[in-house]
Amino acid sequence: MLRVEGSDANVLVIDASAHIRRLVTTLLGALGVRSCSEARGTVQAVAQVIKHQPDLIVLDLGGDATESLLFVHRLRRGEFGDRTLPVLGVSPSTHHAVLELAWEAGVNDVIGKPISAIEVIQRAGALLEERGKHDGSARAAAE
Repeated sequence: MLRVEGSDANVLVIDASAHIRRLVTTLLGALGVRSCSEARGTVQAVAQVIKHQPDLIVLDLGGDATESLLFVHRLRRGEFGDRTLPVLGVSPSTHHAVLELAWEAGVNDVIGKPISAIEVIQRAGALLEERGKHDGSARAAAE
């Protein structure tokens, strides 16, 4: 299993359901992530992104999908936070039209509901690993 041992990664989990936020946070803990912050919605999430500067966002696309996709679009435009911050969407539908809208908004990857523990761990781990490589190459280029 992929693990981010000793990870100082910070993940923001955005979902209206406290149960789902706790579940995702627990799964990320199994991955080795030590720091997770939570937000009930995208309005609260903007402040969390600015305050905690996460390395990954796990975003529910099910409640108000338009609001969620607008959040990602604003992030990608650089209105708040790092515009390259990876976003893992969690959607009740994996229909190609839904996936296309998510990708057009800037979501990096999407998993379907009901969520699978293995899928959350693998996809989040891959995005964090990719982010680590990106950050590492940026640091090396700066030196």
